[in-house]
Amino acid sequence: MSPGALLLPVGAGLGYACGAIAIQRALGAGISGRVVNLLCNVTMALLFQVLWLLPEAVGAPSACVSGTALFVFPVFCGFLFFLGQIFTFRAIATGDISVSTPLLGSKVILVALLSVSFLGKPLPVSWWGACAMASIGIALISYIPGGAHRRMLAAVLWSLGAAAIFALTDVLVQLWVPGVGYKRFAPVMFGMMGVLSVCYLPGLFRRGVKSETKISSHALPWLFFGAILLSIQSLAMYSAIGLYGNATLTNILYGSRCLWSVLLVWMAGALLSDGAPMETRTPVMLRRLAGAILLLSAMTLVLC
Repeated sequence: MSPGALLLPVGAGLGYACGAIAIQRALGAGISGRVVNLLCNVTMALLFQVLWLLPEAVGAPSACVSGTALFVFPVFCGFLFFLGQIFTFRAIATGDISVSTPLLGSKVILVALLSVSFLGKPLPVSWWGACAMASIGIALISYIPGGAHRRMLAAVLWSLGAAAIFALTDVLVQLWVPGVGYKRFAPVMFGMMGVLSVCYLPGLFRRGVKSETKISSHALPWLFFGAILLSIQSLAMYSAIGLYGNATLTNILYGSRCLWSVLLVWMAGALLSDGAPMETRTPVMLRRLAGAILLLSAMTLVLC
């Protein structure tokens, strides 16, 4: 197996965890979610255009697709990714990174299940066990005694919704890239996502540009750092799927973001503190860590 098929998704997982923390800091500093989403999506759209510069032999189509399908397929995936981004930023804004990111990691189970329908892959018995482990992991991550249950429920629903949308996107990318070619598919897909992001501009003007785009000097580095990291990790993630053609394996390795997110938030507790003493936060973080480990174990079981 090519080292790129392993290193790209693992590196993307770490990049996502760091980028999500930076974005949450930017949102916490008062930056509008519209501004964050617009900047991140436009940055991704521009970064993916460099794939046009790849040599012709890299990412070339292995099957022949002609006509409108050359553009309809990547444009539809771009729409799905745009929708998934909206769900993701809502999840980050609503809940703690140590909750939303592990739940987003459940995407790999959905990728495996969707692969059965779209790619004709059989469903091994071990995958049912993986689904059970993932369900327990999600319960451990989501449960918070005596806390803001309504807010937690919103974070869980936004996170799982994003996971489902991204899972469908990944499977369709694996299904359609061979006919279109990765170096053509990805730039069009993310270019469309960037165009759709302009839909946020009318909202900025209706609410007032000054109020929506007011950015403090403290929040600016977090905003740009998060946007760049999320863009790079998306490039790594979809390059792994597009070039090596295994969405399930890629997502299993990408699922390392579950552990990264919990560990990074725990270590950076002072930065993301919600006012609770660390000794009262430790049991919660331990439970979330156990849930993240179960999720990662479920992902690994899917590979076996």
